[in-house]
Amino acid sequence: MTEPQGEQRGLAVLVHGAGVTRHEGGFFDRLAAGIAAVGIRSLRFDLRAHGSSDGRQEDITIAGVANDIRAAADHLRAEAGTRIPVHVIAASFSGGAAAMHAAARPDEVANLVLLNPRLDYKERYITSRPYVSGDYLQPQAALDLERQGFTERSPFALGRALLNEVQLLDPDAYLARVLAPTLIVHGTKDTFVPIESSRRYRTAFEGPTTLYELDGSEHGFAVHNDPGYAHPQTKAWQVEVVDRVAHFLGCWPGAEPAAA
Repeated sequence: MTEPQGEQRGLAVLVHGAGVTRHEGGFFDRLAAGIAAVGIRSLRFDLRAHGSSDGRQEDITIAGVANDIRAAADHLRAEAGTRIPVHVIAASFSGGAAAMHAAARPDEVANLVLLNPRLDYKERYITSRPYVSGDYLQPQAALDLERQGFTERSPFALGRALLNEVQLLDPDAYLARVLAPTLIVHGTKDTFVPIESSRRYRTAFEGPTTLYELDGSEHGFAVHNDPGYAHPQTKAWQVEVVDRVAHFLGCWPGAEPAAA
């Protein structure tokens, strides 16, 4: 939990991507501090089977992540003693799950911020997989799934529940139910989640949506091959993103001291 500097003007849940933790390599720590400067109290948590959270990777589902976002927001409101809507900030893998949460609970989400978001899960885990043909696993992949409980680690173990679930997830359908004002920030050189995805789906959101393109940035708002976020350009890009998000949330028309 990161407390605001001065008067509390809002609440936010930060949801990290796959294969990392609630710190997002330190970026989420800096982001939490940045939004605290505009009065936003925030909560970060580890996804299931990530960081200090329990669970098995092969049991992860998109619906499970969306439900955990809801639980985190409810916990944050209870701790703050307020019932106001919560800003949801999600990175990479968790982007689509955060959008699904916003679509299902429009009265509970103030603003939605998506950072290099994965929005089309079927494309990532079915269509693009070399071991899938006509939406069916090829024999060796099916045997791997039966014997070890997952097909591959990408970066976490892809289990049966997720592989079945994503067959039915249509981003055009769930994004059309997102009413919250949305900010998407995406690097133009992202090789993990290409920016074409955000460009494609920006107009699918029902609520007002802005796409901010970070020219030259890789996934995670970094230069290529900088996992420790140590390069000066990486640091500059991440400062820019923190400032952009803080401004977006700080200018929220409904921002005011929280009332119980």
